[in-house]
Amino acid sequence: MGRMIQQAPCHLCVTHSPLVTQIFEAAMRLLAIPAEEVRWIARRDTPFSGIGMNLDDLSDELELRFRKCDRKGYQDAYARLDAALQSLTGSRPFEAYIPHANKILYQEIISHPLCAGYSFIEEGFTSMAWSTRRNARFTPAKIFRSYLRSWWIRPRYNFKLPMFVHSLPHFRAAYAVSGQAFLGMPGRTDVSAYVPPLPAGSPPGKTYLILDASYLHAGILWEDYENALVAAVRDMAAPSGKLLVKFHFADADAALRCESVRRRLADGGGPRMGLLQADFPVEKNLTQQDVLLFALTSLGYYAALTGARVHCFAGDINGVSIPTWIRDGRLPADFPKVAGMTDV
Repeated sequence: MGRMIQQAPCHLCVTHSPLVTQIFEAAMRLLAIPAEEVRWIARRDTPFSGIGMNLDDLSDELELRFRKCDRKGYQDAYARLDAALQSLTGSRPFEAYIPHANKILYQEIISHPLCAGYSFIEEGFTSMAWSTRRNARFTPAKIFRSYLRSWWIRPRYNFKLPMFVHSLPHFRAAYAVSGQAFLGMPGRTDVSAYVPPLPAGSPPGKTYLILDASYLHAGILWEDYENALVAAVRDMAAPSGKLLVKFHFADADAALRCESVRRRLADGGGPRMGLLQADFPVEKNLTQQDVLLFALTSLGYYAALTGARVHCFAGDINGVSIPTWIRDGRLPADFPKVAGMTDV
């Protein structure tokens, strides 16, 4: 079945974070696409406005059925995806906008017969190391199993495709707001001028503390991370007298760690604390009056790009070398400058 491109396409964003949503909306302003031509597929309960649906369960189902080599289950899940796309678009062709091609769901969407073209949307630091980013480290055994699954299931998903594949004939563009994302990729388009400024807000403003996953996945001890963040909070006064804390969604012990930080701050007469839900969209609530404390999260970096008041304590974490993280491609080259780190 060939690509259906007779009708003018609608524009489908596949978002998994407020950042992707923000940059996609900036791209739509650049392209002068009216809101009624936009459709949404969300993951991780990311909020959106307009016509769309959340497909976390379907994304998980496709991954599970592929892993289990369940052809019938995969075909059923794909039929649900096809019905969802037909419903969302009214069976019109669509231009897809995805954060990367590392999920089966994303590849099945850009390979769908209704997909007239696809583009990448900057999603974070992975978009800056796009040319060296791999889907996964495959052992020979994993490669063999993936070939068997693909032979049996016959998905449009191709496990060998690069995370940011731009060699497919219907690739269009890569939309970015930072100076580091998608450098060297064909079709790179800077949409930073189309991101609206932060709302003015009203005093006294809020103080946000945003934690990343470095103490979960990057070999950083929680004790060292906690020491640095407690020192950072004590060094500055929260304008409203309250600290709003958001842990990474992957941290199953967030409540326990939050209580530990709360006790230490209380002992020193620090601010009161409030724990935000993992899906609370800080980016949607930031104003010019607010302050954002962070270490290594991309949320802090992108907030700084929009003009937010930020304070980065990454350099005070024992075991973190900012130059090494930059050299390894885990942080962008301009991270210290954007984050206001004068001692790196």
